[in-house]
Amino acid sequence: MSDSSLSRQWSPYQWSLIGVILLGALLRLPTLGRQGIWFDEAVTIAFGSTGWANLMWALLVDGVHPPLFYMLTKLLLPLTGTTEFGVRFLSTVPALLTIPLIYRLGQALFDRRAGLLAAGLLAMNPLHIWLSQEARMYGLFFLLVTASMLFFWRAMQTNQTRYWVGLFLVNTLVFNVHYFSLLLPAIQFAVILSRLKEYIPQFRRWVVTQFLAGLAFLPWLAAMAGREYQSFGIGSLQSPSLLDVPLTLWNFAGGYSTYLLAPLAGLVVTLFALALLNGLRPEERKISFAQVLLIWWLFLPIGVVWLVSQRRSFYADKYFSLVIPGLLLLLAFGAVRIKRSSWRRLMVTGLILATGYGVVNTGYDPAFYRDNWRDLVAYVSQHEQPGDVILLYTPHIKLPFDYYYRGDMPREPISQVLEYLPLEPLTTGHQRAWVVYPYSRHPNHDPRRPLRPNGGWQEDADRNPLLVEWFDDRSDDVLDYHHFRGMELWLVTLGQTTAASEK
Repeated sequence: MSDSSLSRQWSPYQWSLIGVILLGALLRLPTLGRQGIWFDEAVTIAFGSTGWANLMWALLVDGVHPPLFYMLTKLLLPLTGTTEFGVRFLSTVPALLTIPLIYRLGQALFDRRAGLLAAGLLAMNPLHIWLSQEARMYGLFFLLVTASMLFFWRAMQTNQTRYWVGLFLVNTLVFNVHYFSLLLPAIQFAVILSRLKEYIPQFRRWVVTQFLAGLAFLPWLAAMAGREYQSFGIGSLQSPSLLDVPLTLWNFAGGYSTYLLAPLAGLVVTLFALALLNGLRPEERKISFAQVLLIWWLFLPIGVVWLVSQRRSFYADKYFSLVIPGLLLLLAFGAVRIKRSSWRRLMVTGLILATGYGVVNTGYDPAFYRDNWRDLVAYVSQHEQPGDVILLYTPHIKLPFDYYYRGDMPREPISQVLEYLPLEPLTTGHQRAWVVYPYSRHPNHDPRRPLRPNGGWQEDADRNPLLVEWFDDRSDDVLDYHHFRGMELWLVTLGQTTAASEK
């Protein structure tokens, strides 16, 4: 086939989409291994590396996420390996596939211009980049959510069986990837309800589709209901205020950060707001059905989570990041619907530049860096001596520590569940102790994790009282202290105290 015939088959929009996908890959793949593995990613690796029986048992004990992502990880991890790049690659691939999918959805809802701009905004979206470079389920979550909305829209417009089957299959998968995907049926029901008289036949088929998808999710819910301990919410998250809603939208659109040139950040937010408002604007006093879909997609999850979180908070942006594709489609529509071509080009260019500013800004903002287990473990490994013991503040941090540690020093947690353990039995027979303390960095607008220049130990109101007393008794025995990103490390000599205890 000649180049000229190939050019006739491919439109400029399709060639542009290839460029956008390559841009998305360029912004994600080369830096996959730049930052070290942190706790959540270490959990993914541990779950994916164990046996099937242990995997299902661990998922039930953990109770935080449905099983599908971890099952896929276990199947694919032998192919990619457990390096930082390998485990994150499993999340980046489906995230990249979301780029052409949002183009198709934008084309179906509006036109190719809106689809292409939405694809470009997603390729450059700072939060999408950040989450797709994490060895977690969010890359797959983005893909399945967008696919669900595409199948839903096609099914509503055509009522063809193939689209309802596609919606059933995709929803079955996404329900088993993330609990917040259960908001999808609520969004779609609200959309149908807004035009119920026009779509009664589709409504009946939609109910059947969701019922069948729910049946496939029922075994996991039954297993979860049988757990001995049930929990709801995340204790480290604060209840959101009204200000958190625009901050969430800022985070979703361009990355919530003012690290570089704060006044420029205000201009960027203003540009996003203008595009969003224009996307919400009715045409001849009537909001289109496509706009209705995007409005419910954007605001229902935020509203529901905000209200529930007033009692028990789980308001963290990344948990309901399923709204990002809907927001970007509204921004794209708000830009391309401007009738005057010069103003339209200015808005499109402005949105691209604003998103690019967000990529650069969040790339240099330390608040978007992950906990630095790699350097902490490297420091311990370089300075360890025979007779040392490592005291881990909580049992779960053994996962990221052991991912990097290759030595043979004993590693002892100083707490179990809600119980603090006496330190003397753990240190008896050793000459020195390394104390590893990770401080909490889980704000509502995750991944914006504020860093403290001197760590968080002195500010921690819930400090381990036994460790506080132990430190007070050995204030003159601290040989070394280092603050790594997200954690603190002490080296304490035990010689005199250990000898006294042995007498």
